[in-house]
This record gives sequence, C-alpha cells and structure tokens, in this order.
Amino acid sequence: MKKSREFDNVLNECLERLLVNGETIEQCLASCPKQATELKPLLQTALVAKNASVIQPRPEFKARARYQFHLALQEVAAKRSRPLFGWQPRWATAIAIVLILLLTGGSTVAAADNSMPDGPLYGVKLATEQVRLTLTPSELGKAQLYASFTDKRVLEIARMAKKGKSEQVERTTQQLNAHLAMITQLVSAYEEEAGVLMAPAPAKVPGSSRQAEGKSFPAKQANMRAKLRTDMAYYAIHHPAVLRAALRQAPEAVKPALLRAIAVSEANYEKALEALD
Repeated sequence: MKKSREFDNVLNECLERLLVNGETIEQCLASCPKQATELKPLLQTALVAKNASVIQPRPEFKARARYQFHLALQEVAAKRSRPLFGWQPRWATAIAIVLILLLTGGSTVAAADNSMPDGPLYGVKLATEQVRLTLTPSELGKAQLYASFTDKRVLEIARMAKKGKSEQVERTTQQLNAHLAMITQLVSAYEEEAGVLMAPAPAKVPGSSRQAEGKSFPAKQANMRAKLRTDMAYYAIHHPAVLRAALRQAPEAVKPALLRAIAVSEANYEKALEALD
C-alpha cells in the first residue's frame, strides 16, 4: 500500500510538471528513474490527452457518450458491492484520461488501437482496454474481452520479434500470460457462481428462491460461454502457430524470448480450455 501511494505521489508530481509547467517527459523521467518504466506510458497518455483537448465534438456526440458511460457505471454498480475503480491506483489517471478522450471525440483512442508496444500511443491502447474491462460487469464478458486482447498481444509479439526488440517481446509476453491467467480465473468464478445458481434448492425450505434462480439463469450466459470456448479452442491452435512462424523469421537474439512466448501460450491455453471443459 505504501509503495502504491508513493507511486501515485510521483505520478501526480510528474503530471503537474508535464501539463502545467511545460516540462518534457524525458525531464520528468530523469528525476524518478526507479519508476520510469511504469510512468512513461501514463505520461505519454496524459500528453496525448492534452493535445487532443482542443477537439470540439458535436454536442450530440458528447451527450450520447456521457449517457452510455453513466449507464455502464450503473450496471457495474448493480453487479458489484466493491468500488468501481478497484484496479491498481496507478491506472486511475490513465483511465480517466481515456474517458476524457472518449467524451471529446475518441479519434486518438481509435488511432491507438493499432499501435505497437514501441509506439507513443500504446499507453492509450492499454488504458482503453482497462476501461472496457471495468465497464463490463460479467465474468464471462470480461473473459471474452481478455480473449480478444490475447489476439492483439500475439500480433504485437510477432511484430516486435520481427523488429528484433527482445525487451518488448518479453514485456508483451508477460501481458499475454496475465490475460490468459485472468481468463481461467474468470471462467472458474463463473462456473462456481453458475453451479450455485443451478443447484436444486433444499427440500421444504420456506422462502427459498434458489430453484427459481436456477431456472431463470440466463441462456445468454450459456451462449457466451460456448462462444468463448470456441474462440479459445481456435486461439490455442492459431496463436502458437503465429509465434512459430515469427520464430522462423526472427533475428537470433530474439528467439529465446519468442520461445518463452510460445511456451506461455501453449501452457496457459491448455489451462483455460480445461476450465471451460
């Protein structure tokens, strides 16, 4: 907790220096080298947001975006008892910035979707993914998003390998590993919840609604689960194949990192599929 507060203080100071005092990102990072790796994408995101703030979208777009955002917040609040912004505090600034961008036109966010780990908009891309996850209330919905993110991470790994950038390959592989682990965790949480809802109610218990809940459990969830299982089965074959193809063309210096990426994808897809079986 102390470490998180320390990072937040450093981040706030750097944001003030960057956005108010006009210092460069390099100047900010030079004064806090220990946090530079984590600070850089957030500061890049903040700078992009500042430059995008001159955009004046149509009033109807802003009104529609605000309505959709507040509607999503209400759905999340109804689903969870814990606070909405429950992710790591260091993401709060980046996510708030992305929400501002979404409400002011969203063109930067759209451009960031195609960015790579070595690009200036990659921080916006990751923050946008965090926003989407937060505004998705169900476990299966989040798992489906994580599955789509694995597709992006594999493409990024292949691109970075082609450029000979081992550090970016390693970092993106860690993200891929985290995505796949979250899919397994979310599916397990869903299965546990579904098992409780579908279990028969104890006989002759006054006021028990367990059985009614089981009957009303939405078929939509079952369809989402089936689609996720189909997607994961495809990715389990396709993604290692993409990485092996990249391995054949990659510089020798990058191949060890690529081999680790292949091992991570194979092992974790197997775990995710076991959870879905």
